[in-house]
Amino acid sequence: MTAFGIQLRQPLPKDLIGLKVTVAAVGTAFEASYGWRLMQGDNELDGGFFQAGSMGLLESFVYESDVHTDYIGPAVFQLFGDDPSGQRPPGLDTQSVPVIVIAGMQGYLLHQVVRGDTLHAIAQHYGSDVRRLTVANELRDPNVILVGQVLRIPQEPGQ
Repeated sequence: MTAFGIQLRQPLPKDLIGLKVTVAAVGTAFEASYGWRLMQGDNELDGGFFQAGSMGLLESFVYESDVHTDYIGPAVFQLFGDDPSGQRPPGLDTQSVPVIVIAGMQGYLLHQVVRGDTLHAIAQHYGSDVRRLTVANELRDPNVILVGQVLRIPQEPGQ
């Protein structure tokens, strides 16, 4: 926990973020106001502000927000206490975690690779595409998957 008292519990490292992000933390902030953002390098993909808990008290909270981006790839999720000056820069209390953004994803299924599986066939079977599976599973080479490996299969609404 930082001096400002924010401890991020969710998202966790390498979590997939799609149409929504759920933030869970223990913390306190100025007027119990928090900011969040998804960053890809210096580019802000999306972000917002919300209120949770009470000023001065360390409390656990959960907040869910829609995510509006067409980005697919690695990113950093940041949670920070709101700056009372009205500016947006995260301060010393910023909590950051590496995540994977899959635009349009509602959730994901798990698939355990069996002998004869290919990423292309798996993607086709689940109505996805090789790029989304490669990014979601941080595969270096989409032609190399291993028997027994568990893959995350991003799903869009209606799939």
